[in-house]
Amino acid sequence: MARVIQKYGGTSVGDIDCIRVVANKIRESASRGNEIVAVVSARAGVTDRLISYAKALAINPNAREFDALLCTGEQESVALLSIALNEMGIKAVSLLAFQVGILTCSSHGNARIKSIDGQRIEELLAAKNVVIVAGFQGISEDGDLTTIGRGGSDLTALALAHRLGADRCEIYTDVTGVHTGDPKIIENAQLIENIDFESLLRLSFFDNKIMQDRSIALAQKKNIPFTISNTFSGDSSKKTSVSSESNDYESTVIGVTNKTDLCLISCESTENIALGILEFFEKNNVSVGFIKHRRIESALFFDEISLNMFDFQNIKSEFRSNFRKYLVAFTVIENLSRIDIIGTNIQASEKALRTFGIMANEVILRSEYGKHGLSFLVQVSGEKYKTLLNEIHSAIFPACERK
Repeated sequence: MARVIQKYGGTSVGDIDCIRVVANKIRESASRGNEIVAVVSARAGVTDRLISYAKALAINPNAREFDALLCTGEQESVALLSIALNEMGIKAVSLLAFQVGILTCSSHGNARIKSIDGQRIEELLAAKNVVIVAGFQGISEDGDLTTIGRGGSDLTALALAHRLGADRCEIYTDVTGVHTGDPKIIENAQLIENIDFESLLRLSFFDNKIMQDRSIALAQKKNIPFTISNTFSGDSSKKTSVSSESNDYESTVIGVTNKTDLCLISCESTENIALGILEFFEKNNVSVGFIKHRRIESALFFDEISLNMFDFQNIKSEFRSNFRKYLVAFTVIENLSRIDIIGTNIQASEKALRTFGIMANEVILRSEYGKHGLSFLVQVSGEKYKTLLNEIHSAIFPACERK
């Protein structure tokens, strides 16, 4: 018998048929005598819909109530999965964060887990129940619901794996493990069967579709091995194993990541408002990149910042209201894409030269070259963008290069 933590993302429980698939998967593992704790995200699209409801009522919704709203997505999915399992004859109990005792700080939207009680889970497992836990959420010392960041169910699963001393932690998603590129876009993306924590952390930092980077950092710190595989795949051998062990590749490049729907903000200010802008974005949980700045005497001035267009649309009015009096000029270029080639000491390698050759005819607004990889902010989208990604990936990862 093994104690197994399983995490199922939003696409895994996207509709009733998907929930039945997940329930069967859990039943199969439980039938082998395993103790199962399943961490479940909100169904695909539910969190975004809840966000849109809140934003329709307020430009900047009250943070406490916003978290209370978002937590309802996971409450729905864990209850539905538990209902499905009980109907199959499997004893299952759904638990929300406050019932598990997932204590966090009081920072709404991006709270940090401080401790996990877990006694309720232990008691339910001892009584031969499958336990279904709501991911992404916690409870503050004040008793308020909190959320632990986008993709936080990964963090919930790995934190529970550590607290409960799990024998295995299995992350299920809609792709067959980690690849050298997004397999939904790149035709010849290759499965990485084994990868170390540090390499995966670097990939996830640039591509949050893989996993929440905070969850990988926790796994690295506590040395919690885990696997990533496809919920709906019939081949259980196709997966990525993540541990402290070295990778299974010889290439200096780990992978090619991409982001779309970005914008580039250019601003000229009369005063040093750099710190104020950064604090504004942090307060609104907006990630930024490609920051271009200049120093005048002891002051730091921002010239350009790139960020997600959806995030900026939500805060644009408040941003202009807060900083209008300091801005001499302000422009926004939308519909941009970012390409990152993640690796080690590749800036002067043959792979870098191949990439530069491919990018020679593209409209590059910003670029960064360093020992940890190459990054490009480009004005290209749609099919042309997919073609560009495939060309870069093929140049960096010839079919024969992997073991």
